[in-house]
Formats: sequence, C-alpha cells, structure tokens
Amino acid sequence: MKVILTGATGQVGKVTAQLLVDSGYEVIAVDRVQGPVPFGVQLHVGDLSDLDFVDQIFSGAEAVIHLGAIPSPLDERQYKVFRNNVNSAFAVFSAAAEVRCGVVAYASSQSAYGTAWSPQWTSPQYAPMDESHPLVYSESYALSKEVNELSALMWSRRCETTFVGFRFPYTNSAEATLAFARRIKSGEPGALKESAKILWAYLDTRDAAAALELAIRSKLKGANIFNFAAPDTLATDTTDKLFTKYHPTTVLNGDFSGYQSPVCSDLWLETMDYAPRHLIDRQSI
Repeated sequence: MKVILTGATGQVGKVTAQLLVDSGYEVIAVDRVQGPVPFGVQLHVGDLSDLDFVDQIFSGAEAVIHLGAIPSPLDERQYKVFRNNVNSAFAVFSAAAEVRCGVVAYASSQSAYGTAWSPQWTSPQYAPMDESHPLVYSESYALSKEVNELSALMWSRRCETTFVGFRFPYTNSAEATLAFARRIKSGEPGALKESAKILWAYLDTRDAAAALELAIRSKLKGANIFNFAAPDTLATDTTDKLFTKYHPTTVLNGDFSGYQSPVCSDLWLETMDYAPRHLIDRQSI
C-alpha cells in the first residue's frame, strides 16, 4: 500500500514513518522542513497549503496519514496557526478525494474541547469526557481542529474516501512523558498548570502510530472522530482529588478514586479493539 505521511519528521510522524516502513508499506514522506526519515523513504519538502504541491505528491496514493500542522496557537493574533492548519488539511483532503484514496487518518486534538489553550481557565462539563462533549474554546488552534473535522465530514459526503480523525492528548515519547510526570510530582508551577489544563491525559507516540496504522487498514466508512488516550493519567494524585482542586465544577460520572483518565476512549476501543500498550511507569515517577 502506498501511504502519504505528512508531518513525517515531527514527534508522532517520525515514529509513524518507521512503523509503516517496518510493516512493509511504501511511504512517501512530506514535511515543511528537512528532517530524518527511514532509509529508502523519499521526503518532499513544501507547503501543504499549496494545492498544486499536494496534488503532485498524492498521485497513486492509497492511504494518507495527515499529521502536518502547527501544534499550538503561538501567534498573538490567532491567524497564522488557523490559516496553516485549516488550509493544509483542506488541501490534503481535497487531493486525497481527487485521487480516490481509500482512507485519510488525521490528527485532530483533545485541545478541541477547549481546556488546553484557552486563555481563561476552562473545565470540562463532565468526565469521562467523550466525543459528544461540547467544544468550548477561545483560541484558533482548537478552532482549526473543529474546522478540519467538519471539512472531513464534508469531503466524506462528496467522495468514497474514509476519514478517521483522532483527538489525541499530549503525545510524546516514554522518556519525555516520564520527565513531565516528574515535574508535576515535584510541584513545579508551570507543570502543575499545564497538566491541569490538559487534564493529565497522555499518549505514547508508539500507540498513536499504531492507531493511525490500524485506521488506514480498517473497514471504516464515512467520517469518524475518536478520542484516544492512555487509560491512566500523568499525575501521582488520584483523579478525583485533582478535579476537586483544579476543576471543581466538572461533574464526575463514575469512579475516579484511582488514576483513571478523564478522557473516554471507549468508542475507539469498541470499534477497533486496540488499547494503548505503552503506559507510564508509575514506580519511576
């Protein structure tokens, strides 16, 4: 299978590229910057919002994994990240439909729910937070993710291509995740605030890559959105205590007396029967 992988040199992209190569896929890598790719993989460097550039690369594509995006709302006026992320995704979706690609798996974000980057403190309405939870944000990164999900829905109505979006949480290597957890445990103010805004949810890059690979060989149809997070949290305090302290207005539905993640991934688990396998080593925090 010929797979186009955008954002191929990024945090999740480089792990996904290696998994695809190891699994026997023909991988065409795309990124806006030069970076390492697995041996034998061709890297195309260019602007994904340029439809002509994307069309040239997508010829013969059977599947697409779209990870190329600005990963946070860094610009003060909220313009650059929105323009880049929305235009790039729309060009990728359009090109995939044009070549009658079978499936596009793409990275949405848990940030779409609004807690991570909104300038004002934002708490979930309820937990565990499933895909039906309202998206209540006030910045352009989250907005771009919702627009991309709606773009995928529109394209699914115009063509036979399947779209699978993942609302990934904080996603990093095992080493970086453990380091972040240790900063939280130490009481570092920045880490405490950041972790509370992302609801202490995490995912190992290897599990993200595995889910993306499963998506491109699945029999899903139409446009799909899934939460996909580790079943536990980054924190050493129990989840109920964390919510009492940081998100007291959130309604907790169920048992959170342990380290249960407040992000519900049941829809993905029931659909694809793959749970995260690379969990944080709590004894090492």
